[in-house]
Amino acid sequence: MSNFWKSITLTAVFFAAALNVFAADVKMSIEPKLISMLDRAILKVVYTDTDGEAIDFPEVEGLTIEYQGPSREYRMVNFKTTSSVTHSYLVTPEKTGKFTIGPITATYKGGKKTLTAELEVINSADDQKAQEISELMFSEIVSQREAPHVSEPFELTLKIYIRDGIQTTGGFNIVGGTPEQGLDGEIQWQLLDKNREQRDGQIFNVYTAKATVKTITAGTFTFQPQVQLNVVIPRQDRRSYPGDPFFGDLWGRQETRRMILDCNALQVDVRPVPVSGRPDSFTGGIGRFDFDASVGPGHVTAGEPVTVKMRITGRGNLTQITPPKIAESDDYKLYEVRSVPTEKPNEVRFEQVLIPKSEAVTNIPPITFSYFNTLTSDFRTIKKGPFPITVDPMPQQTAQVITPTPVLLKPETKILGRDIVYLKPAPPHWIYRSDTAWYRTGLFRLLMLVPAGLLLVFSAAGARRRRLRGNAALARRQKAPGAARKQLQTAERALRRNDESAFYEALWNALAAYFGHRLNLAPGEISQQLAADAFAAERERIAEVFSSIELHRYGIQSGDGSKEEMKRQLKALTALLKKCERVKL
Repeated sequence: MSNFWKSITLTAVFFAAALNVFAADVKMSIEPKLISMLDRAILKVVYTDTDGEAIDFPEVEGLTIEYQGPSREYRMVNFKTTSSVTHSYLVTPEKTGKFTIGPITATYKGGKKTLTAELEVINSADDQKAQEISELMFSEIVSQREAPHVSEPFELTLKIYIRDGIQTTGGFNIVGGTPEQGLDGEIQWQLLDKNREQRDGQIFNVYTAKATVKTITAGTFTFQPQVQLNVVIPRQDRRSYPGDPFFGDLWGRQETRRMILDCNALQVDVRPVPVSGRPDSFTGGIGRFDFDASVGPGHVTAGEPVTVKMRITGRGNLTQITPPKIAESDDYKLYEVRSVPTEKPNEVRFEQVLIPKSEAVTNIPPITFSYFNTLTSDFRTIKKGPFPITVDPMPQQTAQVITPTPVLLKPETKILGRDIVYLKPAPPHWIYRSDTAWYRTGLFRLLMLVPAGLLLVFSAAGARRRRLRGNAALARRQKAPGAARKQLQTAERALRRNDESAFYEALWNALAAYFGHRLNLAPGEISQQLAADAFAAERERIAEVFSSIELHRYGIQSGDGSKEEMKRQLKALTALLKKCERVKL
């Protein structure tokens, strides 16, 4: 009878194991399925009663999918044990619309399965519990010059409106939105000031940035720059709080979201400089200028140089103006015009040397400067001179022939040595071949190498500065260790205070600062995938550090809260950054 029960038990165990094998499954879900631009969704891939790897999702336009890490769970129901492995992903929308994640094939022990998930992102205007983002933050671009001319500088003014109470981190990043062709150089935005304005009954903090633009061709140019900034948003179910999405749980934990502000499209019609009525003395000046010239010295001798100095001041394309011409003549010789450096920003100077050949030159002919006036849309001419000068004739030297008088020496005449005058007096000290001159000593030769060494050092330092100025990516890579070190010091201070929230926020800032500078990325573009692709040898360690820090920041997973756990995280991140620093990109 005992053998019978043993057989029954073994059969039951066999069927239970078989049922567990057939119970292996994988599912993918996303919650919530309907979000606004201010929300995030959690995508989960759950392997039940089997093991499965994390899925590398392909890019979905309009969504950012970031892996957060795995978690394992065991359950016992009716004496039956069920295990599951969950891989979590954070889904951040970048635009509105309906999105399909997948189809993607998940392979696990026991089979494979095709998975898909649907997500819909709506405008805040469609969400009755939130306000439209564009009502809280937006930008506007204007130009006071409606129809400038080619090569005429005109200003663009960009105003950034952020409603009072919204917290941002860092500065602004103004990118894109400029024509691909036709501009004279890149647009350089300069943040001028910050003030407060009332608009539609609300108070906004207004940041004003300006840029000077110049075109090399005529046509219609469209400007619509993108303003990127990071906004601090409280982490909670914002739908439980009526009103703005940026207010609510004042004491709750926070997260940083990258936003791109709406901006109007500004069209500027650039007109060409007319050909009709253009004077011969036009040298390319477009704008509003003044011209002055002087000649000196006013009294010279034939063959001596006279310098003509010309100065052009005003607003316009000063760097593209060629110097006015002096009429040529056989009475004087003209040399090439040279540009003279000046410290004044709205001024150019020229100098030209001429040499009168004879006293027939009584004046320097007038100098004419013509330019196109952009305010009145016509050509203007400024004439200076003529400039009177006095030229003396070259002095004539008459050659004189001197006939020597023969001197008859008497036989008794003696030539004495004291009557001889030596052309070179005897030196006070004779130097012999055995003497060593001071400039031939080893110390002097060594000192002669010092200026050359200093020149090499300064040349190398100057070359490095020029290389960093011309290569923004290289300059940012140089800043990466220092930026990360500063955040790690903040994390150490939070560790001493046992402030877990500030500690993991500082660790994330160290990650973002280091990889942002090393990879030349904006703060909102940092992701685990980009860092792992750049440092393939440290892919696993990067995934572990990113996932651990993110899970602690967003509360998806928490440690034991001890200082030992925080010290371990700090040590792991420090070791990772040191290894990445040794990798050449």
